[in-house]
Amino acid sequence: MQIEQTQKSKERNTLPLPSLPKRNESLRNNNAIVELTTNLLKLQISQNNKKLCLYSVSLDPELDRNNYSLYAIIQRQIDVELSNHFAQRCFSGYNLFASSSNPPDSLMIQAKVKDVDYNVKFTKVGEMDLSTITDFDGENQRKKSFFEKVIKDIMLKNRNTIKFGDDRTIVKLGDKNMIDPDPDRKSKETIYKGFYTSAQITENGLFLLVSNVNKHVMETTVYDIIIRIKNENQNLPESEKRKLVEEYFATHKTVLTTYGSFRTYRIKQIDFDASPSKTSFNVKEKNGQAKTVSILEYYKIQYSIVINDPNQPLLIVERKSKNQKKSLPSNENDKEPVIYLVPELVYATGTDASNDSTDRRRNIISKTKIDPNKKIEEIGKIRDMIFSNEAKGYKGKDGNSYTSKSSNQISKEWGINLGENLSIQGRIMPQPKLKYAKNNIIKPNNGNFRSGNTVQGAEISLNNFAYIYDKKDKSDIRNSLKNLLGKGRSKGLNIKIDQNMNNIHGITLNNYSSWKDIEAQLDVIENNKQHIKMVVVFLSPQLEKYYSQLKEYFINTCQIATQFTISRKLQDQKRAGSIMFNIVEQINIKMGGTNFYIDFYGENIIKKGKVYLILGLEVRQINGEIHYSLVSTTNCYLNKTITTFKKCKNVREEKEKCIEELLKSALDGIKNAPHYPDYIILYRQGGNYVQNKKLAEIEVPMFTKYLNEKKAADEGKKFCPKFVYVCCNLKGDLKFFEKGNGNARYSNPKSGLCVDSAVTQKDKYEFYIQPQYVNQGTATPCHYQVLYEDRDSNDENNLKLEELQLLSFYLSFYYWTWAGAVRVPGALKLATTAMDFFSRHLGNKLCLPDQKFVNPTYI
Repeated sequence: MQIEQTQKSKERNTLPLPSLPKRNESLRNNNAIVELTTNLLKLQISQNNKKLCLYSVSLDPELDRNNYSLYAIIQRQIDVELSNHFAQRCFSGYNLFASSSNPPDSLMIQAKVKDVDYNVKFTKVGEMDLSTITDFDGENQRKKSFFEKVIKDIMLKNRNTIKFGDDRTIVKLGDKNMIDPDPDRKSKETIYKGFYTSAQITENGLFLLVSNVNKHVMETTVYDIIIRIKNENQNLPESEKRKLVEEYFATHKTVLTTYGSFRTYRIKQIDFDASPSKTSFNVKEKNGQAKTVSILEYYKIQYSIVINDPNQPLLIVERKSKNQKKSLPSNENDKEPVIYLVPELVYATGTDASNDSTDRRRNIISKTKIDPNKKIEEIGKIRDMIFSNEAKGYKGKDGNSYTSKSSNQISKEWGINLGENLSIQGRIMPQPKLKYAKNNIIKPNNGNFRSGNTVQGAEISLNNFAYIYDKKDKSDIRNSLKNLLGKGRSKGLNIKIDQNMNNIHGITLNNYSSWKDIEAQLDVIENNKQHIKMVVVFLSPQLEKYYSQLKEYFINTCQIATQFTISRKLQDQKRAGSIMFNIVEQINIKMGGTNFYIDFYGENIIKKGKVYLILGLEVRQINGEIHYSLVSTTNCYLNKTITTFKKCKNVREEKEKCIEELLKSALDGIKNAPHYPDYIILYRQGGNYVQNKKLAEIEVPMFTKYLNEKKAADEGKKFCPKFVYVCCNLKGDLKFFEKGNGNARYSNPKSGLCVDSAVTQKDKYEFYIQPQYVNQGTATPCHYQVLYEDRDSNDENNLKLEELQLLSFYLSFYYWTWAGAVRVPGALKLATTAMDFFSRHLGNKLCLPDQKFVNPTYI
């Protein structure tokens, strides 16, 4: 254990987090100021003559802190004795938070577990004033955790609520919306109304973040699906039916229990040889004796549930807590415990695509997407529930009835109260000017825009273009392709194919009973792959199921860009025009053209005469390996990119080598630049403060090491870029609502909202940007935190705060499949989409060793 900790400490080379840079007041003065409210409730500490104290916990003999179950047993054992010292306490097993008028400096309590005597020692770390927390460090994190635990585990206990699944959502029982039933569907669906709470540290102190969330549950059991699949294939032998069931749940793995707490599990296997009546296990009775019961008997005794089909197969599942490492067998003879679930008692999460419909999706959205005014109203109800005077009755384990304290009474005992929603000011940054052909400028309207003629149209000729279609759609597809090429001409593409489309590479698929049959008909593509740059595939309903195989074939075998479109959508005359324009723009990008660019220099966003290199990095751990997807810009307008994939073992030396190769690829990819980049700005998917701190300790030094070595090796001293490492967190819970007038008191902020004070931490280089505008539901801003920045003694050479903010906002328009702003800079969105795309379609073939892809997202 000591060796592992030493190894980890060697890997971490802590770099100081940068403080806020200087401001560019001229850019800031161009912003419109808006009044906002948030879903943060101000924490207030009342004077009750008691002190809040934090105690550290130690055990003698020592215990591995990862032994969660043993800690929980000790915690339950000593809780009664702790009550003699503290009337209000919150004991997590590792820390004790307590409220007392005369707290002791230390105390010792004994516990006995499995014939081992433990001395549990509590040592006071210090007294706490939660209202003074303005920065994030180790002790403040524990105070934050304390506040969250008091709210969730004490104030909300016995409030007729239940935790939903493995996340932080709390569902108020009996508070749900039924989805209007579809007469063609036998399954029932429900929207459970819930919420979650978390504490957030800002420069103004500690706040409680309250957000309401709706959980959509398909109340279709796994048993219902198994029976349906078998009934649909009655003529097949039993072995084939079982195979079809296994294939279905190979892609629909997650299930949700319907009893006790809602808990999610992941299906590992379906055991057709087991059943509730035949499978049994040992349980301990109150007298300590072991008793063997069948699963059928267990559910009847424990939950009063009668299983209707005692002979149904069982699900072998796994459940892994977010905060707990999966335990491994200590030796070869030990076996990991098998968890069985009964198909009849678990819901199949997700949707069944075969039964999906537009009306159903609209129905779900209408129940789950609520506007800002309704959201504020619901947050107020949640706040009232948390601090209500209502006491709840419950039955104890001894069989007696008890009445719990009201949450309002508990809050007074702890000295905790909540104020109103935090009100702040934000800035609306100006929309970018998108330049199309002939200097035609289009300015987005609240984040969205209609495109113009392309700046640089790609060439489409007989030799470099091909299309594939189902023979049944032949007449319609020829007309659709003519219209598509016509739209391309009007957009400015260099179309060298005549109106009759003679001699074009067209493949009619006559046989598609299997993938091998389709592949055998693609010899024209295979024979001409050195010339063909684009293949358009018109998907009929019969061909849609081969989408993944076709994608993999063109990416891995042919290395050709593709464009897929569903043929039936082009038959809708009302929508065909706009769909084709979108397809034309995507084809243009994939074939090396340029749709538009933003003149960053002319807008004074980036420094004139300087070269910027923008990087988007996606990192994932897959099957014990680290996979990297790096998107890097190749020109001064930052609208052309290449993407490089790498993978390695989860070892520091190999990760450093991978990052070195990725950066080298990015630097080699800059074209037509007058010199080395002056600024390298890397955007990476980040997380909360704890996760970002680990990145700052482990990953950032890997980048700076290579860049510093390259600087030192450059004899001409021409390579001296300023490196900026930025984390983007899209999974935050913070919401902004713009204050309005009249009946609509609140609305979603306009595109380009930026908030860099009040909700951020003191002296931290961080800010929030909300590039997109939504008119249904509420938008979630992107939280930017700068973990590293090279700074010069001459402050004019450093990036100003507003320059990075505006650059990040404008780069969110460089995502070519969407005519508007996305939530993160385009390079990062491309890296994430590329990783998803290649993981889904290539699997183990991901990360070809020496391969670079131009816009691989669209290949």
